[in-house]
Amino acid sequence: MIFLTIEKARLREFLDAVSNEFRLIVPEKKGKSTYIFKEYTDFSRVALEFLRTIIPPKRFFFPPCETLLSYSEREGLTAVTEDIPFTVIFGVHPCDLHGVNILDRAFSYGGRDSFYWSRRERIGFIGLSCLPDRYCLCKSMHTDFIEDVYDLFLYTLDNVYMVSVRTAFGDDLTRLKSALFKSPTKKEILEYKRRIKERDSMFTRIMDITNLADLLTLEYKSEVWEEYSRSCLYCGSCVMVCPTCQCFDVYDTTDLTEGISYRIRRWDACMRKDYALVAGGHNFREDRPSRFRFRYLHKEIGFAEMHGRPTCTGCGRCSETCPAGIDMVEVVRRIRE
Repeated sequence: MIFLTIEKARLREFLDAVSNEFRLIVPEKKGKSTYIFKEYTDFSRVALEFLRTIIPPKRFFFPPCETLLSYSEREGLTAVTEDIPFTVIFGVHPCDLHGVNILDRAFSYGGRDSFYWSRRERIGFIGLSCLPDRYCLCKSMHTDFIEDVYDLFLYTLDNVYMVSVRTAFGDDLTRLKSALFKSPTKKEILEYKRRIKERDSMFTRIMDITNLADLLTLEYKSEVWEEYSRSCLYCGSCVMVCPTCQCFDVYDTTDLTEGISYRIRRWDACMRKDYALVAGGHNFREDRPSRFRFRYLHKEIGFAEMHGRPTCTGCGRCSETCPAGIDMVEVVRRIRE
C-alpha cells in the first residue's frame, strides 16, 4: 500500500481518464435528498457530497433479477452468460465496502457462485471518505474504516484527496493520469491525522454490541419481538436497501411463443410470510414475531457463527428507509434492558 495525493480541482481529469478506459459508475443526486449509483456521463453530475445511496452498489454484481439458465429443445440446457464490461465504481464508502466483503464470503461459502463472481471479478472500487449523520452506525459495527476490497481510496482533506493505493489495479488507475498524483507533504499527513480524529468524534449513534449474539439467544422469547412485530409492515424495504442481504428466490418461467424456458433468480425478503414456506404447506416462520426476530438473529448470529463477524455494516439505510420508523439501535437497547 502506498499513499499519494491529488488536487480536488483535478479530480475531473482523473475520472474522465478512467471513464475513457472502463465503464465508470458514480453517485448522482436523484430527487431532493436521495442518491443513486449511475453510469458516469459528466463530472458536474457527480454527487461528492452524498452519504448513502438508495440501493447499495451490490446491484452491479448481484442484480435484483437475473436469468441463470435457459432451456429449449434445440439448444438444450445452457447457462446464460453476459458480456460484462470491466466496471469501476467510484465513491464507495467504508461501510459499503465492508458489505462487498461480506457478500464475497457469502457467495463463496461451500463453493463459489459462478453467476455472482462472473460480475464481481470484473469490478474495481474507488472508495471515498465520508462524515457520519444521525443514522450512521458504522463506528459501533467497526466498519468506519476499510483495509481491503478497494483498489483506490480517497480521503477528503482541505485542498487535496489523500489517495491510498491498495492493489496493482489501483496503481494502474493512477498511471492513467500519473502527472496528477504527488507524494503527500508533511502538512497533508498532519491534516489527514487531524481529520481522522475529528471524524471519530462526530459519531453520535452508538450501539453496544458486546455479547450481542449471546443476549439475542437468551432473549429468544422476549416480548420485545412481539411488540415491534405489531409495528412492522413486513414490506421488505429494510432488506432491499441492505448492502449485505443476499436472500433470493429462484423460479422457472416459459416463453410459449419462443418455446424457451428460463430459470430466474431475484431478490427476496425473509420478512415475507411465504419465504419460509416449504413443500407440504409447513411454514417455519408463519407468525409475525418470528419473522421479525429472524432478521436480527441472522444478522448478528447466523453469519457470525460461520465467518466471525455480523452482517450489519452500520450504513443506516434500514432505519432511514423503514416506513414504520423501526430503529435497530432502539430494538437492541430494549433487548439489553
